[in-house]
Amino acid sequence: MNKKIKYFIFCTKNIISFLWYKFIALFGYKPDKKHIPPGFYCYEPDYEKNKTVNDFSSFYIKPCKYYKHLGKGYNACTYVGVISDDSVFDDQCKICGEKYD
Repeated sequence: MNKKIKYFIFCTKNIISFLWYKFIALFGYKPDKKHIPPGFYCYEPDYEKNKTVNDFSSFYIKPCKYYKHLGKGYNACTYVGVISDDSVFDDQCKICGEKYD
């Protein structure tokens, strides 16, 4: 499969995931806060993987379950239900306001 098709499938899957969360929110579903990492970003360091790296060429993270990359500069937060092309959100800055330290 070529790269364009894989990228299209990846983006389509994330858009469907976002729309699914929006749909079930209509029936009163609220996502669980335990999957949201603490701090100001939608990720936290993956300490287990970072222990195995001997140089500074890689830094592994665990992304938030609700943060989705939709392609062409668009990202979504399924927890809040927002799609944005804002560069701050592209850097995975948290917009939900949950678990700030």
